[in-house]
Amino acid sequence: MRKVHLWISLLVGAGVWGAYFLHVAQAVRADDLSGLIWWFLAALVGAVALEAGATSVVAWLFRKRARDLDDGPSLNAALKAGHVALMALIGLLLVCAAALALGSRFGWSFDLSTARAQAVAANVLLALVVLTELVRAAFTLMLLPRR
Repeated sequence: MRKVHLWISLLVGAGVWGAYFLHVAQAVRADDLSGLIWWFLAALVGAVALEAGATSVVAWLFRKRARDLDDGPSLNAALKAGHVALMALIGLLLVCAAALALGSRFGWSFDLSTARAQAVAANVLLALVVLTELVRAAFTLMLLPRR
């Protein structure tokens, strides 16, 4: 069941957040970020509902075939994947900080006082979190013992 949940999380996360960020890119290009908060809330509710619903349906359908995994190897896989995801998040944040520092070195200003810049910055941070969660789910799947 853990593998199934991880697959659901990975696929739903990539699908829902991929569609959201595609809309964000189109909104930035069109310079119309007015309804972005509603798109974010819809994506958040959609991701939670789809993941919970799909996991519940699969758990109900396969309730008789469910078996407990050995906590040792699966817990070890989750811990390692969590560490990889944390390091990925730290790396992504450092790249963003380096881009800001490099920009200031050349006199470029990332004026975050405008609503547009704040929306873009918020979505960059959201993208880092979503990427980190997808990395965690993918690495946990890769590290789970085969049965």
